Amino acid sequence: MVFLAGIDEAGYGPFVGPMTMGFSLFRVPQLDSDLWQILSKSTAPKPDRKDLRRLWLNDSKKVHQGPKGRGRLERTVAAFRELVSPGNALLDDWLSEPPAGSARDLHAAPWFQKLDGALCPSVEHDRARLDAAAVHRDLESAGCAVQAFGARAVPAGEWNKLLASTGGKGSANFSVAMHLVRHLLEHTGDAPLRIELDRQGARMRYADVLRTALQPQGIEIHGERPSGSTYSLKFPNRSVQLRFSESADSKHLPVALASLAAKQTRERMMDEFNAWWTLKMPELKPTKGYGVDGKRWLAEVQPHTPDNGVALNLLRRDR
Repeated sequence: MVFLAGIDEAGYGPFVGPMTMGFSLFRVPQLDSDLWQILSKSTAPKPDRKDLRRLWLNDSKKVHQGPKGRGRLERTVAAFRELVSPGNALLDDWLSEPPAGSARDLHAAPWFQKLDGALCPSVEHDRARLDAAAVHRDLESAGCAVQAFGARAVPAGEWNKLLASTGGKGSANFSVAMHLVRHLLEHTGDAPLRIELDRQGARMRYADVLRTALQPQGIEIHGERPSGSTYSLKFPNRSVQLRFSESADSKHLPVALASLAAKQTRERMMDEFNAWWTLKMPELKPTKGYGVDGKRWLAEVQPHTPDNGVALNLLRRDR
């Protein structure tokens, strides 16, 4: 029994809202198992327009694009959520499961105090069950299974604390990724494991930071190049491979699925964020928190934060 896993983030760059990081874990017969091929009957990177049966499974930017993108995203996430936790489709449960951060950090901001809605509100449970059954058939026929699927949310207040403790955005992001890696290590016991991740910014060498974060007995460096870096970490009873590569969410299915988990988590949290602020300021246009629109939104809101009892460190990211 061996495992393939993927980790990916969403919301690294905005001025407001959470940074989220998704993960997926598959049990497979061998480490070179082709999950794209195994799941080709139930999923596709981009199904034909008339193909309403297969789920979209790709980099979240590609799945989420266009007027029907949110629905496609939710349908895929709902199906895989149903596989690992049948009938449990609530946002707060999803956000509170390991490897969640502290409940205090998650619910510190008033807009995140009640997260009792659905994780994928556009998807009926019967639809999720049918889609999950199709995915399960594909996996079972190849001797595979989904072992874990979820996301770690880091609201602005917690993100700002991470920035202060780690020294910068790249280090803060890496610390969250390593939190997920440790969760996957615990989840898989002594079994062989390969974890695929996107490159962390412009970083090409990871051996020292992996040694500090994961404390293996040894690290074998297989290659450190601009296109990707690969390592085998030696633990008492097994070796674990970590691969950091460019566009990992387009190359590796577990990373694509992790990307969708991260994206849906951030989308739903921004739904709650914008709903809270719209109640306070009905004329305020919602935001995703990025670029010019994020600056526009902050300029409109910041003069009113004292009136609404909002601490700026819970609202705006320091970086």
